[in-house]
Amino acid sequence: MRFFLIILTITLLKQNFCFAAIENKILVNVGNQIITSYELKNRVKTILVLNNKEINQENVNTTKKEALNFLINYKLKKGEILKFQIDSNNVSISEYLINISKNYNTDQKGFEKIFLDNNLSYDLFLDGIKTEFAWQRLIFQSYQDKININEEEIDEELNNLIKIQKETEEYNLAEIEIFLENNSDDKKRIDEIKKQINEIGFENTAIKFSKSLSALEGGNLGWITSQALTNVILNAVKNMKPGDVTEPIIKSDTALFIKLLEKRKIDFNDVNLQNMKNQIVSRKKNELLNLFSNSYLSKIKNNTLIEYNE
Repeated sequence: MRFFLIILTITLLKQNFCFAAIENKILVNVGNQIITSYELKNRVKTILVLNNKEINQENVNTTKKEALNFLINYKLKKGEILKFQIDSNNVSISEYLINISKNYNTDQKGFEKIFLDNNLSYDLFLDGIKTEFAWQRLIFQSYQDKININEEEIDEELNNLIKIQKETEEYNLAEIEIFLENNSDDKKRIDEIKKQINEIGFENTAIKFSKSLSALEGGNLGWITSQALTNVILNAVKNMKPGDVTEPIIKSDTALFIKLLEKRKIDFNDVNLQNMKNQIVSRKKNELLNLFSNSYLSKIKNNTLIEYNE
């Protein structure tokens, strides 16, 4: 089971205790959009409930910043997809909701009931999912002409591998990627990710914190051959045991955590070679799309007036 089954009943008294000081008001202006205290309250509670964490003042306080950052990014993405009239893929959303419901040992109606039972807005949650899928479509449409992969170089790389070895390793991996701000808060951010992985699990932490496009799938990357991995990641995972998580792999403005789920050896044959080639191409494309997504979001954030109301 990839998630804990939620067995949590929130009493009205406990809700009032945690949010008694929050009135329904505008907290942040994001360009021509607003974030209300109701949205923040709903997001905080959604994070805690879906991660099976107790609704208490300490957890509320530690989750507020994360929830607010999510809402700011959500509003920025929402503005762009409305501007360019990008629709989300209803089939992909339906498949995602089916999968996430299974993670809670229920179906879609049962998953919606979790929100109803805990006085949460399922509509806001669903719109966040739709926005993320539409954002991914926007990034792909905007940058697909810039995703150039030299397949001849990949073919040459595979042919060289065949000459020197008869089998290779394949890894089933998951990832968490977070933004860094290149300041003293980065260590706190990394320590918080480590803490969350220990407390709620890698997959829940990926959904909750990861900025990678794989976040909607709990960070799952599937089976990847060693040849499809960068040298940095390969060196980090090749001696790991299933269940191990790497130390953060620091890039210029991100930190990457990799979890090894399983590994196996495979023999070279025509089918495997084609799969290996597809994986390398897919990895390179996803790296570029993540780069473009992060760059696009940073650009519109820098060009948008974000005002915090006292």
